Amino acid sequence: MSKRADVSAAAQPLVFAIWTTSYLAIDLIMWAGGRSTLVSNIVISLPMMLTAPALTLALEKVRRRLLHLGPVPTAFALVPLAIGAAMAQGVVDYSVVRVAATILFADWQAYVPSEHRQFGFGIYVYTLHFLCCLLALTLLQARHSVEVAARQHDEALGARRRAEAKALRLQLNPHFLFNALNSIAALVATGGNRVADAMICRLSDFMRATMMVAAENDVSLAHEIATTESYLAIERLRFGDRLSFAFSIAPDAWDAAIPALILQPLGENAVKHGLAGPHSAIHLQIDVKRMGDLLAITVTDRRVTMNADAGRIAVGGTGIGLSNVRDRVALFGEGRGQVETEILADGFCVRLVIPYLRFATAGGPSQ
Repeated sequence: MSKRADVSAAAQPLVFAIWTTSYLAIDLIMWAGGRSTLVSNIVISLPMMLTAPALTLALEKVRRRLLHLGPVPTAFALVPLAIGAAMAQGVVDYSVVRVAATILFADWQAYVPSEHRQFGFGIYVYTLHFLCCLLALTLLQARHSVEVAARQHDEALGARRRAEAKALRLQLNPHFLFNALNSIAALVATGGNRVADAMICRLSDFMRATMMVAAENDVSLAHEIATTESYLAIERLRFGDRLSFAFSIAPDAWDAAIPALILQPLGENAVKHGLAGPHSAIHLQIDVKRMGDLLAITVTDRRVTMNADAGRIAVGGTGIGLSNVRDRVALFGEGRGQVETEILADGFCVRLVIPYLRFATAGGPSQ
């Protein structure tokens, strides 16, 4: 349905409500003043309750056709048209009163002359009434236009965010796959065929799990933890006892929605830079907890040397992984997401803070 059709559908009941309320109020006043019975007043008002809204809607159609002229010319053009509609409505009123007084309600015959004398004042009142109705319809259309514009802006913003999130997510797939294949190639080159075979199987399971989720979609924290654990298991096949990891998840955080593959790049950075030396080892700790309406995720890698003479392990750069995480957290958090990093004496720490959104069973976040 078009915007004009939406406004027209709302305009018709509004116009009828305004005129019906006005005539009923006049009928009640006349009845309270002892002028005539309430039944006769309502019966006489019924034709007027039909013609007045019809004239108003006709004026509204003319107003819309004149909108291209600008607000001021349109207003000046509508004033004489409103006077003409008021005169037509006045003629209807006077004719209905005369016919009703002659055929149906004799008590109205005494008031026909007064209705004739008040015809000019009635035109003035009707003109104001028509103009007020047009003003109400103008405000209704303006409100509807604002709502449509806001909805279109939200839809465009949502589409842009989904596109950006998809692009950032897809950026990780070839990056991770390239590194994993390099690791497998290195194992094959050094004769570790059995471990390489196990890594290929793990890699197949990992890629299948990650590709089942649409690139622009979010996942539950439980799914993300399982995916990250699967990735770290792949790396542990390569590095053995040099890599250990643990998770500490608050019970009320498991159902949180987070961007898919938001933790894997952090684990990959820890493995890449923490195990760069031949005698290095790391312990990766991932902690997740609720803080009111926020979710805090802390990824800490503690780096040690397996050879006392190797010296302290240097902390390397973060490369594409952390940059990607920052961008995706900014999109997910809509201004509330934060990424903090800290270089420790024996490692590196990354802390993500994002809004807590419960992951719905249908597969998407909900408030």
